[in-house]
Amino acid sequence: MKSNSLIEVICPTPGSTILVCDVHASESGALSILNDFYEQVKSWPDKSVNWWFIVSTPKYEEKSNIKILRYPWIKKGWFYRLIFDLIYLKIIINRIAPQKVFSLQNKGLSCFKGPQYVYLHLPFVLTDHRFSLRRDGKTLWIYQNIISRLIFSSLRKVDYTIVQTSWMKNALKTKANISDDKILILSPDISTNSYWKYTDSIENRKCFFYPATAFTYKNHITLLKAILYAQDRGLTGYNVTFTIRADENDYTKELYDFSKKNNLCVDFKGPIRRDEVFKYFSKSVLLFPSYVESFGLPLLEAKMTGCYIIASDTPFSREILHDYDKASFFEELDYEQMGKEILKLQKL
Repeated sequence: MKSNSLIEVICPTPGSTILVCDVHASESGALSILNDFYEQVKSWPDKSVNWWFIVSTPKYEEKSNIKILRYPWIKKGWFYRLIFDLIYLKIIINRIAPQKVFSLQNKGLSCFKGPQYVYLHLPFVLTDHRFSLRRDGKTLWIYQNIISRLIFSSLRKVDYTIVQTSWMKNALKTKANISDDKILILSPDISTNSYWKYTDSIENRKCFFYPATAFTYKNHITLLKAILYAQDRGLTGYNVTFTIRADENDYTKELYDFSKKNNLCVDFKGPIRRDEVFKYFSKSVLLFPSYVESFGLPLLEAKMTGCYIIASDTPFSREILHDYDKASFFEELDYEQMGKEILKLQKL
């Protein structure tokens, strides 16, 4: 089943109270999804519906029918999140008494017995790619091998699980044994975003942009090797912008050292605002080597602006870009193929 709006899926009745829980979202794609849903709620015509948002660090404006409960201390660590889940959530639910719960944090709320809708956007609990404890870190390994079991158990108990792509639905049916009619496919709605159209020029084809977090599966290293390949074969006057910092972790330090050693023109800019992302798309080529994504939101955003895209050949990128004539693909670890696609753009 496919739908066009998260609110339509939840189907709030007039005068009802809906609890929206997402204490996980604080950056990147997860925060974008929460931001977009908040904008949908603000523009929802039935103002008799009461919405309660439980968040950690995001700051949203309250309205007469929209209340915000912020708990930034949750982000201090796992212990604080556990205390919140075991104690605070039950108190909040008893006080608010919602008719429905919408969880955007990948699993249902065990202390609520009414209708629940869960938004699942963790691709690494569904992917067949195996994460290494040594190379990819303990967080990804724990999610894939331990937390995934808790998530699947929770999703078997809720009314509906919402995913962003067909590949996620198929994987969820297989790995979690959830029936087809309890999984809904809903692509992110970014129609309310303001964006700029891409301007084609030789200069803009030499500006490369990759908005992604500092996880190994985002595959920055293949991108850097591709740039080096192209540079060795005549690419000059270019620049690459990453939305990660050089000092975030061992992985980003490795990327920074590789860039410096090979004299690559890479700007480790760090996180930027959503509106800035769209500005970059209007004057850059999106390079997207990530091989594990729930959806790959930058692919859709870049597609809206009309810029060129070079992406890893994965089910999610093919699904989003199947009708887009400015996209080209490469095998996820084949930096030579990616480098050749970069060079092709300079000859168009």
